[in-house]
Amino acid sequence: MERTQKEILVGELQGIFNSATTAVIIDYKGLAANELVEMRQELHKVSSTMKVLKNTLAKLAVEDTPFSGIKDYFVDTRALVYGKEDPVEQAKVLIKIAEENPNLKIHAGVLVDTAKTSVLDEKQVEALSKLPSKEALIVKLLFLFQAPATQLVRTLNEVPAKFVRTLAAISDSKK
Repeated sequence: MERTQKEILVGELQGIFNSATTAVIIDYKGLAANELVEMRQELHKVSSTMKVLKNTLAKLAVEDTPFSGIKDYFVDTRALVYGKEDPVEQAKVLIKIAEENPNLKIHAGVLVDTAKTSVLDEKQVEALSKLPSKEALIVKLLFLFQAPATQLVRTLNEVPAKFVRTLAAISDSKK
């Protein structure tokens, strides 16, 4: 590979490292080509992308980016699965594929927030996959917000309802 091609690839990787909010480092050695294609298709469904890494170029590109904490994982046959969307869905897809195919190994994950970057090990990525999706968490949060208002309305409704039931009982007793 020529130097200009390497510089272009390093620039592309720096762009990925600076813009992605979630990533997982995987070892794909032993996977057949069709299995890699299927995995890429599954990842695409959850707005994630897989990029096979050239380790020396990735080590150069990761410097001074939020992903610098995973620099030591760039060895052997590694690929970067990254995205800007829900990290839980990405982890779920990877864990499911890893369970179906023991050749796929998850080595590390990264979650980037405006305040900090968290490097996750394999067990933490698996724990991340067991969380509910972002949409499910939002629904639960909305129910929590709605519950006090619903209870207040029921309480306020109970006073006139009790009054009407009392009047109906008095009316029934006089008949």
